[in-house]
Amino acid sequence: MENYMIWSNIRIEKTDLTYKLERTNITSVMVDEKQQTIEKIKQAALEEFYENGYAKASLRTICRRAGVTTGAMYFHFENKEALLRAILEPLMKQYELLQKTLMQQELQEPENGAQLDVQMMRFVLEHRREAILVMEKVQGSCYEQYRTVIESMMEQSIETFYESRMLEPPDPSLISILAKVRLDGCLEILKGNYDMEHSLYLTEKIGIYAAGGTEKLIQDLNELHS
Repeated sequence: MENYMIWSNIRIEKTDLTYKLERTNITSVMVDEKQQTIEKIKQAALEEFYENGYAKASLRTICRRAGVTTGAMYFHFENKEALLRAILEPLMKQYELLQKTLMQQELQEPENGAQLDVQMMRFVLEHRREAILVMEKVQGSCYEQYRTVIESMMEQSIETFYESRMLEPPDPSLISILAKVRLDGCLEILKGNYDMEHSLYLTEKIGIYAAGGTEKLIQDLNELHS
């Protein structure tokens, strides 16, 4: 009788453990399927936003591309703008953090400016469609002024660099124009029909050219104010 009780308890414990493992496996599969569905919707949305712009993008087309129902899409995303935020927000945070990090490095190591530009451009090129989307195709969304935000970040970076090497604060109008020129150059590479290697080559050479011009300009401005 005692042996029977022991084996009976073991059998029960094994059954409980198996049940727990099965539940864990089922939950894991459900989580994986949910994440796969979210990623399919986001990928389909990125394609639709990129091709047609945010304002003209169709949620029905996004659902059809993703192979999901409209109900499934709304289960994961409240609306079209929430879907856009899910695509862009993580990248915007990474970009802004990288921008600040590289700005600090350039202040400490100005001779490496061209290589720092390459680091930034590599990140942007790895997310080429998202970058073009947020710069040119998000009218009507919460990101429609984000290009201005990027311009302001570039202005701050350039102004900080110039101030660290000038006798007097630089002309704000000059800094604004320099930032726009730099951004336009980045967009030209981003939208050009170049592969990654050639894009980074162009970025490096433009960075070298810009570094030489920057040093000459700072020297000229300092002479002007001396």
